[in-house]
Amino acid sequence: MEENYILSVLGKQFVNGESDKVELKTTAAYVMKNGRRYITYNEYDAQNPNRRYRTTVKVDENNIVTVIKGGEESHKLILEKGVRHKCEYVTSFGIITLGVYTEMVKNTLNDNGGELEVRYTIDIQSELASQNELILKIEEATNYVNSGTNSQQS
Repeated sequence: MEENYILSVLGKQFVNGESDKVELKTTAAYVMKNGRRYITYNEYDAQNPNRRYRTTVKVDENNIVTVIKGGEESHKLILEKGVRHKCEYVTSFGIITLGVYTEMVKNTLNDNGGELEVRYTIDIQSELASQNELILKIEEATNYVNSGTNSQQS
């Protein structure tokens, strides 16, 4: 798959009144297959920049978003507005089962790119662990003035 798109990812997390955010800008593959849109990109380990993990975001025709992250700490989150899904999160300490409730999905993705915004909560054993927001913006690399291929994470 060709990575001929530029992807900007903004992840926000709110826990006990504290907030944190992660921003990433990288190249990505973006395709439409069988009525579903797929965004696939690499993330790099902050402690070991030589280690990378493949992440795929799938958006189906009903705006159900599935985020699949590979690697040692893998997970598959299913984000469906108004529905709580149980998802497994694999860590170096073992597998954690999370409840994921999606409050909002805003999808303006089209054949040229666009934006996907999702707001959801995560609970552990029915206790609220965090409120989260994920914003993905994707555009063709030919439309991007500084189309460098280096990933940046902050």
